[in-house]
Amino acid sequence: ADDTDCDDPDPAQYPGADYYCNGEDDDCDGSVDEDDAVDVLTWYADTDVDGYGDPASTDIDCDAISGYVSDNTDCDDTDAAQYPGADEYCNGEDDDCDGAVDEDGEVLDGDTFYADTDSDQTGDPGSTILACAVPTGYVANDWDCDDTDATEPVVADAISGSSSGAGTITSPLDSLQDAINAASQCVIAMTGTYAEAVEFTGVDLVVTGVQGSDVTTIDAAGTSAPAVTISGGESSATVLQGFTLTGGEGNLELLSEEWACTSMYTCTNYYYNYCGGGLYVSDSDPTVNDVLITDNSLPTAASYSSGYDTYYISSYGGGACFINSGSVLTGADVEYNFADQGGGVYLDESSFIEFNGGYVVANDATDGAGFQVDGGIAMLTNVASLFNDATDDGGGVLVLDGSLEVTNATFAGDDATAGGGIYASGTSSATTLNSIVYGADVAEGVLVDGASSFAGTYNNVYGNTGGNYSGITDPTGTDGNISSDPLFSAYTDDGNPGNDDLSLGAGSPSIDAGHSSSSYNDADGTQNDQGAYGGPESDWD
Repeated sequence: ADDTDCDDPDPAQYPGADYYCNGEDDDCDGSVDEDDAVDVLTWYADTDVDGYGDPASTDIDCDAISGYVSDNTDCDDTDAAQYPGADEYCNGEDDDCDGAVDEDGEVLDGDTFYADTDSDQTGDPGSTILACAVPTGYVANDWDCDDTDATEPVVADAISGSSSGAGTITSPLDSLQDAINAASQCVIAMTGTYAEAVEFTGVDLVVTGVQGSDVTTIDAAGTSAPAVTISGGESSATVLQGFTLTGGEGNLELLSEEWACTSMYTCTNYYYNYCGGGLYVSDSDPTVNDVLITDNSLPTAASYSSGYDTYYISSYGGGACFINSGSVLTGADVEYNFADQGGGVYLDESSFIEFNGGYVVANDATDGAGFQVDGGIAMLTNVASLFNDATDDGGGVLVLDGSLEVTNATFAGDDATAGGGIYASGTSSATTLNSIVYGADVAEGVLVDGASSFAGTYNNVYGNTGGNYSGITDPTGTDGNISSDPLFSAYTDDGNPGNDDLSLGAGSPSIDAGHSSSSYNDADGTQNDQGAYGGPESDWD
């Protein structure tokens, strides 16, 4: 009797049937997919078009609506940077819609803070968190070497005004030596000048000027000693870093010998040997980082007689002296020091020294103004040597019956009567790679004599008044060696290093002229540049 069915083959379509989002006129009212469908969808406004919807602004429809999304988790639909899972920043906003703002450990632009488990106000460098402000249990420094021991580090502060402190941040010692004596693991020195000579005690310590060598000084003037002495058998675990070492007068070794100079009198020869103005290392292998060794002056060599006695004065290593040592120096600058032998650095026949990424500038000596390698082994990498002046032999480096390995170094304006840049004498061996020797005003750039050997590859040796090479066949044109003006960014030849820049200027023939092996590539991945600023550690300055 009923004639109102709109689709008689489909029993699900008839007047009054439930309505669904299926493209069919389920209730035979002449419309499809109406908003009152049983399975109609709720859509949420996405005003900021970040893909996340505002739960307070909705519409319903069987199909997607322009400007709306199916998600309802946006916490601020006016800001496209705020949505669930967004990066959190220090901005006072709930960036990731988790109900919290500026969360510790989640903010990407937070400062780094360090755990202070032992509550000594120094932080553990191995336990960090990013936060917008200092979280509870954390501090802003990374000075602690043992965050389970509140007595370490021992703290020194040159301007604390009190020597009766407990060696803590709030009650520091005012003597660096007192701090070293009290420590078993590490010492930190606050900014200031420590007017004292410091001696390590045979315990492996990490001693750090925490604000760096520019503002933390050990001044040994008037002490008749080196600024720092390390001679108690310390290992490479002993670290000295972040200091300027100045005013040192060297470690004095006094020797004497008697002999019957007449039938009636005994004569005595006295030998005064001074070694290491800024740093004296003997029978120890410390690690030295970020130090400036400057303005240390040892006595000029001399001899004189008084009665039946004769006195001999010698000095070695105005800046640093290494005796039976295997030290490694990184980021050490050695400037304006004097000794008779080895104005900047001296090492003896039992030493093996690595010197990486540092300046050796304006040191003076009779022999070996920059370095004197007296029978030992020196490895120099990324070293800039400038205006070191020897009265006699070896402006940049003098090697006496020793071994020298130079990689990516620049010797510029070093001078001497013989061997302005590098002088290998006696039975020495010297190798240079990817390096530049330039501008000796009087002497040769490279001088080899006696039974010494020299092997140079991929070097640029140019502009040395006494000749680029002496004592060997000039290797220019073979093994990658060239002889062309290196075109430094700034080179004045006025003896003042303050207005010189030994980086390579535009068009320098030394750019990409070092060894082509990828193992020698510069830090930016390009082929090795000759000189101090080339090679894998070329960004050391």
